[in-house]
Amino acid sequence: MKRLIAGLLLLHAINGLAQNREIAFAHNDVPAVMAMAKAEKKMVFVDCYTEWCGPCKYMSKSVFTQDSVADFFNTNFINLKMDMEKGEGPDMRKQYAVGAYPTFLLLDGDGKLVYKFVGGMEAAPFLAKVREGMNPANRIASMLKRYNEGDRSHELMRDYIWEALKMKEVKRAQELEREYFNMLTPKQRAAKENWFMFGENIYSRELSDMHSENFNYLVEHWRDFAAVQGKKVVDEKISAVFRKLTGYTFRGWYQKSIPYDAADFVRYRKQISGTKTPDKKDLLVMMDMAQAACEKDTVKVLHLMAGNIAKFDSKNMDITFDFFSLYPHYRGKSVPEWRAIMEAVAEHSKNPNLLRHVKSLL
Repeated sequence: MKRLIAGLLLLHAINGLAQNREIAFAHNDVPAVMAMAKAEKKMVFVDCYTEWCGPCKYMSKSVFTQDSVADFFNTNFINLKMDMEKGEGPDMRKQYAVGAYPTFLLLDGDGKLVYKFVGGMEAAPFLAKVREGMNPANRIASMLKRYNEGDRSHELMRDYIWEALKMKEVKRAQELEREYFNMLTPKQRAAKENWFMFGENIYSRELSDMHSENFNYLVEHWRDFAAVQGKKVVDEKISAVFRKLTGYTFRGWYQKSIPYDAADFVRYRKQISGTKTPDKKDLLVMMDMAQAACEKDTVKVLHLMAGNIAKFDSKNMDITFDFFSLYPHYRGKSVPEWRAIMEAVAEHSKNPNLLRHVKSLL
């Protein structure tokens, strides 16, 4: 511990004299770092990184080496740089629910989390984030305090879910979302402010993807949501998920994450049949394709594509991108049905990227 503290002090001294200064980081011995922070009455700044993380490398090379950044951190923090896959890193990753890289932590001398944010960025927004976190009454700390004291107001719950998602604490966000969902009446669930749990957004994969409780609820109560959001928005969400499901089966991703069960496809068809999406017929055919892909019946997939793709809505034709995983051009060019599929897509698709690719193969 004494060597670590001496080393950190030396780094601070050297960086204080040098040009192109950089943040003086310790790389291990978390207890010693905490002890030093406590003794100096400073917070600990932790850079949670991995060797393969591109944004982590950018921060180390281009942000942490700026004089203004280095001076700010070396003056105000004890700095710790931890590889989340080595040494003490995995324990720290678990303790602070680190789910993406880089993640930055501000801790007090007892190791209590004061602030947390995620992602590479330029120096100015990075410093702004850290300055916000230095305030003991920062937004995240206040939110956690209110929640831990029993506050379950709807606004707080929504904010907390969003913050957990932004910090990549996916499991925690899903737990909070379930708690919030169960607090709501059916009418409240369909309200505009709660559409983020069911609709398309940057966190749909975490909250409302295929097989999620929220998506199942949406399909079963689509009329409630359509009355508030508009039927078109709800239809597009439902179609997007079943289209994605089909594409995932073509690529084999569905089968890797969800054990194949024919009963699931009976349920999917029932869900689709209970909606009034304008592309309902497309979606039902896609479920036949998806089930055939799960059963490794690529010939059936080919027949269904050839017999139906020309009648599909243009957005649903985009599953052709995924279809290439089953039938790449070098395999399909000699198959008449494959060429018929490409010609149908070339004639009817409105997606310029798909059109360009398909026409290059004909």
